[in-house]
Amino acid sequence: MNQIHTPWIEIIPPRDRIDLAGPGFSDYQWQALFACQIGVPKHNDWVNLRWGFNAAALFDEAMKRQDLFLTSRHGINNELRIENPNRQTLTFRYIHLPSEDLLLTMLGKVYARSKENAEKSALAYYCELKAAFPYDYALSAADSRDEFCRLSGWELLAQDEDRLNIAQIRRCETPIQLNQKSPFLQGFWHSNAHAHEQIWRLMAALPGPVLMNTLLRSTVIYDNELQFLTKNATEIADLQFPSLNPKALKTYKEWSENFANRRQDPWQKFFYLQIHLVSTREIDENIIRNVGACLTMNSSGQSLPGYQVKFPVPEERREWGTRIRNLDIVFSGSYLPAPRLSEVADMDEVLSAIRIPYSPPGDGFLDANFSSIKVE
Repeated sequence: MNQIHTPWIEIIPPRDRIDLAGPGFSDYQWQALFACQIGVPKHNDWVNLRWGFNAAALFDEAMKRQDLFLTSRHGINNELRIENPNRQTLTFRYIHLPSEDLLLTMLGKVYARSKENAEKSALAYYCELKAAFPYDYALSAADSRDEFCRLSGWELLAQDEDRLNIAQIRRCETPIQLNQKSPFLQGFWHSNAHAHEQIWRLMAALPGPVLMNTLLRSTVIYDNELQFLTKNATEIADLQFPSLNPKALKTYKEWSENFANRRQDPWQKFFYLQIHLVSTREIDENIIRNVGACLTMNSSGQSLPGYQVKFPVPEERREWGTRIRNLDIVFSGSYLPAPRLSEVADMDEVLSAIRIPYSPPGDGFLDANFSSIKVE
């Protein structure tokens, strides 16, 4: 009988500034993290896993396994409609270091009432992820602190403020008219099955070290935020701007109605979803543009607002780096009527924004190789 490999559990003791999200959460002060490397198989190995009759069927099956894995990450207290106090958090990281293959990792974190409970809960969470992770991939947990630091990219994230460059890529938030008093509209994460190939290839081709961090944690939209959404949609529906292009105004109103409907769906699953780039070099506009375009692309015939980028002010760099390192949410401000919703995505957006890499037929991506993995 196969035994689950025991991962290294990194403990973060209670600290002053902690991410509290609901009543009773103040008892959950201890945090526990673990890290795993994801092994991407070559296409010739992957093709043997198919149940269908051709490569298209193989790809479709694999994407459905990814979707199921991500969907099953959602867990809230349905009776109280609040987050669970253990705040299970998942992060996918691409880590590029010059002269090395692209490293793909997954980190998990839980909160608990004590150090012992944190270790126990983290191990249980790891066992769940190990069992549920799509079987297309190998998953190898860090079994030492040195290996944990390597897979988590901690050395890069622990740089001094003057060497740490961070950019957050977000969905566009745009006013209907160019002033801050005008209602703001927010875009959606939207992509297609192959768009992420451009991100992987670009990451592998960069001249300097860079880490791309995609964080995922279950949440809900609270009643007061739903009221804000309803009020905002009503205000936009009643707007009359004689100076505004009638077609543009019609589009804004339709977009606002659709946005409110998606956010007010009573059975919708919601997550915090954040995407950051971290480097010791200046983060080139080219990588920001390519990542942002891939994750907010127009692939359904409908125009989309696109993406925007946020940078920390110099005195915030250390805090941003620490929060990203520890799998915490980074709140960077918003003009939305309910600012927290800048960081919240629905299930369809999660399935668009997160894709686990694969190798295409032949020799794979000629300009991108994924780091090999040790077999547990």
